[in-house]
Amino acid sequence: GNTDNAFALNSTTGALTVANSNALNSTSVFSLIVKVTDNGPGNLFSQATITINVTDVNQPPQISNQTFSIAENSPNGQQVGIVVATDPDAGQTLTYSIVSGNTNNAFQINASTGAWSVNNTTALNFEVTPSFGLVIKVQDNGAGSLFAQATVTVNLTNVNENPNISNQTFSVPESSPNGTQVGVVIATDPDNGQSLTYSILSGNTDNAFALNSTTGALT
Repeated sequence: GNTDNAFALNSTTGALTVANSNALNSTSVFSLIVKVTDNGPGNLFSQATITINVTDVNQPPQISNQTFSIAENSPNGQQVGIVVATDPDAGQTLTYSIVSGNTNNAFQINASTGAWSVNNTTALNFEVTPSFGLVIKVQDNGAGSLFAQATVTVNLTNVNENPNISNQTFSVPESSPNGTQVGVVIATDPDNGQSLTYSILSGNTDNAFALNSTTGALT
């Protein structure tokens, strides 16, 4: 009756002790047939059934480190994934929360399901914060409200973004000779290491000006 060698019995004293604590999670009642033998002539013996009732004790939930990925600039509400956690106690309800690492409130987590989503799309900037390390807490509703924590990593994937250019004003004297520099058109790109190419789309009456496609210099 000693399933999974759950218990050990001292052959001299009869002291019964736990030998495999994991076995106590899967069986609520053990019925051990115990034999007692004397040292007299014939080594006579008797047997009896020892019943052990395992009482339920709340155990903390279990959660491991997890990794997700999502594209930068993903819209608010887009799901990143579902944080997975378990509890060895059947029938318990788990509650999820973000403890730390949620820079600029980039994400939010559903307390009941562990599903988490984008909360602040402006915080998802690969060039500024390529990765988030959030500490997630999962808590049960058993005695003592036990909890566990793990680090959930979110890696942002880079997405090409439009360059930025604003309206600009320059001045140049009339009749300035060809080649006179009017100014340099300023533009930037949020993606590091990209090359910008400049061109004039419209408004260049009589081809009055030329624009350097590489530097943005206007002449």
